[in-house]
Amino acid sequence: MHKTLIKILASVLLITSVIGLCSCFGDFDITDGSTSDITGISETSFKRANFDAGIYPYFATLTEKEKDIYSLLFAELYKGSQKFECTVEATADDLSKSIDAVLNDHPELFWLDNKYSYTYDPDDGSIKEITFDFYDFADTPEKLRKAKIDMEEKADSVISEARHKGSMVERELFIHDYICQNTTYDEAAPYNQSAYSCLILNKSVCAGYARAFQYLMCRAGFVCYYVAGKTEGISGQVIGGSEDGGSHSWNMVLIEGSYYNVDCLWDDTASDTYGSAIYPFFNLTDEAFVYHARIGMSMGLPKCYDTKYKYSNYFGQTVEAESIVFVDAA
Repeated sequence: MHKTLIKILASVLLITSVIGLCSCFGDFDITDGSTSDITGISETSFKRANFDAGIYPYFATLTEKEKDIYSLLFAELYKGSQKFECTVEATADDLSKSIDAVLNDHPELFWLDNKYSYTYDPDDGSIKEITFDFYDFADTPEKLRKAKIDMEEKADSVISEARHKGSMVERELFIHDYICQNTTYDEAAPYNQSAYSCLILNKSVCAGYARAFQYLMCRAGFVCYYVAGKTEGISGQVIGGSEDGGSHSWNMVLIEGSYYNVDCLWDDTASDTYGSAIYPFFNLTDEAFVYHARIGMSMGLPKCYDTKYKYSNYFGQTVEAESIVFVDAA
């Protein structure tokens, strides 16, 4: 969901100096991106048990049967299978929930077009064969290999620069800023539900921003979640509100044991209107994350309550979320 900032109620002087460095950085390390599998799960060693609940929270919400389906889906989709047999007993509802969980947990499956079909046994309704649509930039094995390489090279380039930042939150901010500075909001952008639209085409919508941030952050060694939600409390001021019900996407990131909300798109929009970079939606608590409400499976994600790494508490003064209002950009 895109917003246009129309008024800043409290003007502030942006301070560019860092007001403190993380004192407990530990042994955090940026991954080198040398493998094509950004999840740590290789195609040959894949096992359901490898889906750690702390890294793949949507997997953790599933029933045991749905976890089996999820595992099958990931294994087949990661190796590029568009059509495959459903070897796990599954109903249409089981399949739908498992697919949603896979898409939310795995931004590295950026070639999926969010469309699928299946055949089923008319006697018991069990799924027999599943067919997924791939975006046209990856609809052959050769094109898929090239798309993976393009995405990995882009990620490696960003992460190699992030590696030079001194703390986790500074690396997070670098990745956040890269996305904001290199992406234009465009509802007509192709593949806009994929990280590919943001990182390769440099234009996207909220889902593309959020999946790109998740993709880069996961490659950089962070725990980062995709959050599906809606805009709340600003009825009549949301672009496309009547068309999509105010649907919106953002991220959560884990730093030193605490979760924080991050909305790259809204920071990007606010900065464009303000005329310089501001961070009203960077590392906020749930209470401070105004206008956002989780829906569906995202409601089971951890709570965000820590304020240590909120932008103004770590980097310096900025425009705060409660000091801005938005209107329909149409």
